Amino acid sequence: MKLTKTLIAAGLSVGLLTGCALDRTAIITVNGEPITKAQYEKIYNAQMNSPQLKQLGPEAKNPNGYIGLMTKDRVINELIVKTILEQQIKKHKITVSAADIKAKRKEIVDKIGSEERLQEILKQNGVTEAKLREDLTNEIKVDKLVVATSDTKVSDKEVSDFYNQNKASFNRPETVRASHILIEANPQKIKEEIINADKNGKLAAADIDKKVKEEMDKKMALAKKVREEAAKNPDKFADLAKKYSDDKGSAANGGDLGFFPKEAMVKPFADAAFSLKPNVVSDIVVSEYGNHIIIVKDRAAKGLQPLDKVKDEIRTFLEQQKKVAALQKMFAGLRAEAKIEYNDKSFDPQNIQNALRGNIGQNAQNAAPADQK
Repeated sequence: MKLTKTLIAAGLSVGLLTGCALDRTAIITVNGEPITKAQYEKIYNAQMNSPQLKQLGPEAKNPNGYIGLMTKDRVINELIVKTILEQQIKKHKITVSAADIKAKRKEIVDKIGSEERLQEILKQNGVTEAKLREDLTNEIKVDKLVVATSDTKVSDKEVSDFYNQNKASFNRPETVRASHILIEANPQKIKEEIINADKNGKLAAADIDKKVKEEMDKKMALAKKVREEAAKNPDKFADLAKKYSDDKGSAANGGDLGFFPKEAMVKPFADAAFSLKPNVVSDIVVSEYGNHIIIVKDRAAKGLQPLDKVKDEIRTFLEQQKKVAALQKMFAGLRAEAKIEYNDKSFDPQNIQNALRGNIGQNAQNAAPADQK
């Protein structure tokens, strides 16, 4: 899943701000604080067991091979980053509230379009809700740390200068601002649920198909009912979205999806949204996600967007750039000043690099023709 993160943009790591301490053997100390073998093994094993490395075969599992040593070097660097940042977060007494996490999550949902899309991305990347919450918490901590220690404010002049120097970037396609109510209806998902519920395997294929059709018909009937209510009173659309929509992210905002270009949505949805007049409720639109009821609230013509329309977007972008630069500068200074001791010399990056060079040299020798050995 690709989310905008200050720390990732800075080339550092966010998701490592929480460690474990099963094995308290200190392999490294950073400013007197230990990095344990358990912390290292947890992250190293997770990376070595990733689907990408599994495809490379058993040699990739060799801890003394090229991939094993590269992974070791990367994990050690990440753990040192984590420790130094944690020390600074504690020093500045930075905390994260439930409201902070909720706002950050909403920011992501707004950016990618819907709660449904977020859930799809999480599933594709094997990210649980708990892991997402942990990552958001860590990102917010780092963001607050940068704000607390650096000047990341952007002036009005910086905004207008950026706009004037990058006008071509603000030539936008036509966009619409729409809200929708989704009655989720995925036949494959329904079929899987029916099969999983049939513990004893009593249902024949025809029975399963019949049940799938019945469930799809129920969902269409609900969509028709909701659409009829919305068409009678478009002013109640937001209330209906909060009550009925299965896209929980947009439902919380009355179904509002914000402004989007045509290519941002699946074709049936986009075709309907861009053909609607404002404040007219659509017929039921069927997409791969289910049954949509759509209402368009506003339109923006294609062409150069005026500064007033994009100034907030520019300010956010420039602030992000300043935060990335500030974080890189801050961390470079902190690492240079940090007292890092490698209690287990096999984790010293210099020794890992020496092993890597030896590994590469051995591979080159093995690959040479017999008469050159």
